[in-house]
Amino acid sequence: MTSELREILQPIHPSLRLNLDPQYVAFHEEHLQYIKPSEETPWHPDMRKQPSPMRLGGLAKAIVGSVQDLDHNRYQLRVFTPQGSKPENGWPCLIWFHGGGFVVGGLDSENAFLTIACKRAACVVVTVNYRHAPEHVYPAAVDDAISALEWAVSPTGSSALEIDVSRVAVGGLSAGGGLAAVLSMKSSLLASHVPLRGQLLICPVIDNTATSKTVWSASQHAAWLTPRRMIWYRDKYLPDPSLGSQWTASPCFAPQDVLEKSPKTFIAISECDLLAPEERLYADQLRGAGVEVQTVECKHTDG
Repeated sequence: MTSELREILQPIHPSLRLNLDPQYVAFHEEHLQYIKPSEETPWHPDMRKQPSPMRLGGLAKAIVGSVQDLDHNRYQLRVFTPQGSKPENGWPCLIWFHGGGFVVGGLDSENAFLTIACKRAACVVVTVNYRHAPEHVYPAAVDDAISALEWAVSPTGSSALEIDVSRVAVGGLSAGGGLAAVLSMKSSLLASHVPLRGQLLICPVIDNTATSKTVWSASQHAAWLTPRRMIWYRDKYLPDPSLGSQWTASPCFAPQDVLEKSPKTFIAISECDLLAPEERLYADQLRGAGVEVQTVECKHTDG
């Protein structure tokens, strides 16, 4: 009996293999290496309907009190509310922005993680399905992030969500982490400013000017999220590349007097991720601006 040979389309670079966790290597070689790179496929909005291959290694959802979807025309919200009685002053709230390179993803993204956060932190979690490129280029996603926060802390929004506006944090994954970083600074400049309690940034996109010859030089052989793929996303979000140096596109370019307005920050970094160098640099920038920052970097250890 002969086994069918499958073409390897996304191999792990030899220089990276020993630095990766064996579980990831096994997962990548069982699933990811056979997937045609998105940047080699003509763009079509139906690509957003395709389930992420990462679901194969995903978490199970936690049980929460309720899940509600709200339509705000330009963008949509999904609200996870904990079980149990609402605190006297309302629930704490995490406003979340999903990953997907500003191009893909939606309300179903990261739901397992978000239900776990809702349950364990006993907080309302609001995930925002902001507008996506290439139909809606920068700064549409930023505008939607601002609008979602303003609505959430307004009397109408806070009443609907049953939240305590003095206990609101923002967060996001990858592109969504970049949006959260921008929003955390932008919120301090709004007339409706409500001080945020913190920001939770997981592998965030920080520098939309980075290349393999600059910030990514040490991470250019990253698996899955490669320089080509990240630039494929970026070209859709920022068709005018000169806008990448605006701080609302790349939070690392925020002036010092804006950067220092960032709230207490947690940044999760994956050692072998393409974006790791820019995340380390951003953590240093925030600390230099007097912001309290905690970083956790996931690394493979032989032990």
